[in-house]
Amino acid sequence: MKKLIKVLEEISKLPSIDKKLVLQLNTFQLEVLSKISKKKTISTKDLLKSASTYSQAQKYRYLKELVERKLCEKKHNLFTSVE
Repeated sequence: MKKLIKVLEEISKLPSIDKKLVLQLNTFQLEVLSKISKKKTISTKDLLKSASTYSQAQKYRYLKELVERKLCEKKHNLFTSVE
C-alpha cells in the first residue's frame, strides 16, 4: 500500500497533459514501460511473456500504441526507451 501511495503522489506532481497520458495506459502498457526503463532494451518475445490476461494480438496492439505515442521505440525485434 505504501508503494501505491508513492506512485499516486508522483502522478499528482505531473502536469495535466502527462497525467492524462498515464491514466490512459493499461496495466500491460505500464508493465512494458517499467521493463523497458529497467533493461533499456528488451525483445518483443520477452514483453509478450507477460502474465496479463490480454491475448497475444491485443498485446501487439498495445505495444504498437506505445510506439505511436512515442513512449518507446521499436527497432526490428527490440523495444527501447525514448531518450
